Amino acid sequence: MARVHPFTALMASLEQRLEPSDYVPRSNAAPQPSHVRSLLGAANPTAELRRLRESGALLRDARPALYLVEIHSPAGKLGGPPVRFLLCALNADAGLPLEHDPYRPRAWEAEPAVTLTADDHGVLRGLLAEASERAITVWQGQFDGHPMSLRRIEPSPVSKRLQAVLDEAPMRPLAALNEGGPALAAVVPLSDPGLELQPIHRALKGVDTFKEETFLTLVTAYARVYELDEPLDTPRGLSAARERLATLISGHHAVLLVLPGGRGRILRFRQGLDLAHLKGAPRNPTLRSLDLALLNALVLRTVLGIKDPEASGHPQVFPVQGLESLVRGVEEGTFQAGFALNPPPVWEVRAVMEAQATLPPRTLRVEPLPPAGLLFLDREA
Repeated sequence: MARVHPFTALMASLEQRLEPSDYVPRSNAAPQPSHVRSLLGAANPTAELRRLRESGALLRDARPALYLVEIHSPAGKLGGPPVRFLLCALNADAGLPLEHDPYRPRAWEAEPAVTLTADDHGVLRGLLAEASERAITVWQGQFDGHPMSLRRIEPSPVSKRLQAVLDEAPMRPLAALNEGGPALAAVVPLSDPGLELQPIHRALKGVDTFKEETFLTLVTAYARVYELDEPLDTPRGLSAARERLATLISGHHAVLLVLPGGRGRILRFRQGLDLAHLKGAPRNPTLRSLDLALLNALVLRTVLGIKDPEASGHPQVFPVQGLESLVRGVEEGTFQAGFALNPPPVWEVRAVMEAQATLPPRTLRVEPLPPAGLLFLDREA
């Protein structure tokens, strides 16, 4: 049974430059330009979308089609080809969400669910590039500094090949899909070199068991502790810490401990640790090899005694996007301390997909993301 479908689109008249709104998206939720905020902020976005369609504010496409969103590097930044997302209608059984407790869109018709797709040999990436050459440009402009375009893929042999490839490829959405019908999805191949997988760090607040000196002593049973050469409260120090965390010793897992006063330590986990006997460690061996799993099982659970540190909405463990935000939160006293992680490598995410495993909540974030409101899925077509 086909999982990916063309859809009838509803389109608004878009300005060449889409203005960002004050909405701060959770994890992998699509950014919301200002023109779509009132719709997605409505009590019933689906009813509001119906009202806009009936009023003539939205134009309905003549026939179902697939669409292509191309996002280029920001102006002034060197970049290769654009990151290409295929906009399509996706069935709920297309694939399990990659993370536990994923973001649930307020309107499945308007917020594209980014869906990572295995593309080990670059077939999907090549098909999207071929489709781009033949597609019709619907809109071209800019959002949040990124030049981007929306193109319509006419029903053709290329569109059929795209559907055939996607009906077989492993797919994992980063948002919940609509169990009551198709959802608007933005499918992107993991092989796209412009796709960035960014880590979501962890911060502590109100943890009575965290005493710096005691913690640094106890954690040596599981990790070797390294001093930083420069403080974290300067751009140079942040850059140096990132580089050292990523290149400390190839093949090892490590996290960056962020402390008040711009101080920090790198914790490099010891090799050969047997996690299988630890309470709360993932049963799946693929998940046990993730940096976040090691942080949760060895540091937060075992050393600090925090119960269920991976749970969503934890009162003491908070997800934080961006190392700068983590350092600032610790420096300002919002958090006691923080743990910064390396970006998850593509091969590791691919292994999780292959194992049919599910990542802890708020493990990673994808950049760039296509914004909501470029078009809408007409569920009543």
